[in-house]
Amino acid sequence: MIEKIFSKDPVNGGRQKEIDLVKAYSIFMMILTHCIDELYVGYEDDPVSYIINDILAGTIGAQAFMICMGIGVVYSRSVSAKEYAKRGVGLLMTGQLLNIFRYAIPGLLDYFLTGDSVSRGMVFLVFSSDIMQFAGLFFIALGLLRLLKLKPWQVFGVSLAINLIGTFLNLKIHTGHYPLDQLFGLFIMTESESYFPFFNWFIYPAFGMLFGDILKHVKDKTGFYGALIVPCTVVWIAYYYIGLSCDQDFFKIFDNWYMMCGVPFQDAFIQLICNTALIAFIYFISNILPDRFMKGVNFVSQNINRYYCVHLVIISVIMYIPLVSGFETGYAYYVLAIVVFMLTSLVVAFYNRYLIKRVGGFMNDHKYLWYSVVMILSVAACVWSAAGVDVFPNLFNEYFIR
Repeated sequence: MIEKIFSKDPVNGGRQKEIDLVKAYSIFMMILTHCIDELYVGYEDDPVSYIINDILAGTIGAQAFMICMGIGVVYSRSVSAKEYAKRGVGLLMTGQLLNIFRYAIPGLLDYFLTGDSVSRGMVFLVFSSDIMQFAGLFFIALGLLRLLKLKPWQVFGVSLAINLIGTFLNLKIHTGHYPLDQLFGLFIMTESESYFPFFNWFIYPAFGMLFGDILKHVKDKTGFYGALIVPCTVVWIAYYYIGLSCDQDFFKIFDNWYMMCGVPFQDAFIQLICNTALIAFIYFISNILPDRFMKGVNFVSQNINRYYCVHLVIISVIMYIPLVSGFETGYAYYVLAIVVFMLTSLVVAFYNRYLIKRVGGFMNDHKYLWYSVVMILSVAACVWSAAGVDVFPNLFNEYFIR
């Protein structure tokens, strides 16, 4: 059976339909969960929204996104350690620019219009940790690991070790100085805006690299995914059953949603199996989808970073529109997620057609200039925010229940 499925040499190159579809799924899931989480006050009392936002998104949402990122590294052309590091810095700066549009500008405008001190405090989140920050750190780390010439299975081993360190250090770093806690929050979960800390989340793209390395040697994908889907699904069901139905203190994220940020080792490891089942299911779905549909999927997959950035800016604007962010039923937010997805698609398509050469060319040619401008604006925004508030809203104080 092994000889029928696998080849000693790489035989499965090129685009993988199921991975493109997983990327598109993860982007739509991200938009849907952000609409629920950011806009739907009291979503916990709506069973469907709770399942989407706290269970599915906490196990097979961003995790699938990260795994695909690791698979993409293996399937992309090999680059030098220096190029990986440059890409990492670029992603960090892109994330910083996104935070200016996501937090600083809306917070500033709302403060000057309403005088709301919470909005002033939100401006400080311009230095918060999110997926872009994690992705930047991942590629910088990838540059170091390339210098060490580690193979994918060795990278995965490193990720297991640092996840254990992150698990042990979760919420144990308290400097008493919020900016320092934010800085540590890039790596370890602290009581600040500490989404996707590197130590806890590196395990997902590292697994993606291992999975992608194996996938390149698969000559019978139907047999490969067919062999995985049943045992992985059994583990997935058992994980949900134990986590949701049993009185236990082992799987953490089901009782404390914020543990998704500093995902503990035991949850992370089982989630790798759950996401493998998800990829297997999506493989079989991708085989029956028409080419026209897959063309749209490929567009989303190829523009995944742009979708991420644009949809967050749109949602950040919506947050300050009381009429839109005050719907009383979950279904309204599901429709809103579709609208946000469509708006994001239009913006991305417009950018690709009319702006990418001008904007992308300028940013590539003047890289260090815009890096400097972004950092100066970010620091200035934080200094202004800190001068007017003492406590900053974040995920642990529920943003003062905006």
